[in-house]
Amino acid sequence: MSQVTEFRGRGIQEADVYAAADALLAEGKRPTIERVRLHIGRGSPNTVSPMLEKWFATLGDRLVSVHAGAAKAAGNDSEGMPVGVRNAAKLLWETARREAEEVQRAEAASVREQLQVREDALAEAQGVLAQREEAFKQARMSLDAALASSQQARETLERQLKDHAIEAHRVRAGLEDEIKRLTALLSQAAAVQEDMRRAHAEAIAVKDHDLRRAEERHAAQERRMLEDVDRARQAAKHAEAGFAREQQRRLQSEEAAAQTLEAGRQRLRETQQAAQQMERELREQVASQAVDLAKAKSDGESFLERGQDLAARLQEEKAAHEATRQLLTKALDTQTKVSVR
Repeated sequence: MSQVTEFRGRGIQEADVYAAADALLAEGKRPTIERVRLHIGRGSPNTVSPMLEKWFATLGDRLVSVHAGAAKAAGNDSEGMPVGVRNAAKLLWETARREAEEVQRAEAASVREQLQVREDALAEAQGVLAQREEAFKQARMSLDAALASSQQARETLERQLKDHAIEAHRVRAGLEDEIKRLTALLSQAAAVQEDMRRAHAEAIAVKDHDLRRAEERHAAQERRMLEDVDRARQAAKHAEAGFAREQQRRLQSEEAAAQTLEAGRQRLRETQQAAQQMERELREQVASQAVDLAKAKSDGESFLERGQDLAARLQEEKAAHEATRQLLTKALDTQTKVSVR
């Protein structure tokens, strides 16, 4: 490498650039901005560039003038051009040719890289397109499966709804029969209760009649006893012994009458208790039958609600099936448009 000459204390001059370019050319190197700056040791590219271009512009004239002045000098070729100048020109030409070839190779490599990038992008786009087609195919298969599943579910729901409707109709008919039966039983229970009430009233009336008769008998007997007492008192005036016997007989009669009256009252109380017990049992039976009737009505309403729920679910399934069908139609239309394009 040639020795670098340093200049200090002044700016770069045109002569400095010319001298550096001539030196590089003499060394067989093509003068460039960086080589000139490196040879001089200073100067900015903006300063060196116009001076170097001017050097190239005046190079031809300088070579011609050198050729004219040294046409007859020793060491010239057959055409009168100095051998050094011819060699320098040849070297400059070879240098320019090599750099042009390098530039051409660089441009060709750049073009090849661009083509490779485009081919890679095209391959990637084809891969993406293939993936999209595969995804669309999978989506179509999924939609077909979903449609088939939806249709199967709809058919299953329709069958279930039909079965539930039949079951609800059967249950409703059974409930109506049960209601009729319970109504008849309730009517019978009411009739039985009415009969028992009448029987109870009649029994009470009979007991009251018996009680009144017993009281009347007791009163009559009491009157008779009083009469007997009177007669005994009168007879006592005549005979104390007869009075004692009569008094004893009267006491026995009173005890018998009292026992008869107490027995009648006891039978009346027992009859009243039996009637009250029968009335409670009838009321419990009527309440139980009313509970059964309410339960049967509740079961019927529950079956009706289940039927309504199944109908609502069927409507929702039909709506979902319609949405799936529309989505599949849109997907098929999109695929058709893509295929046409």
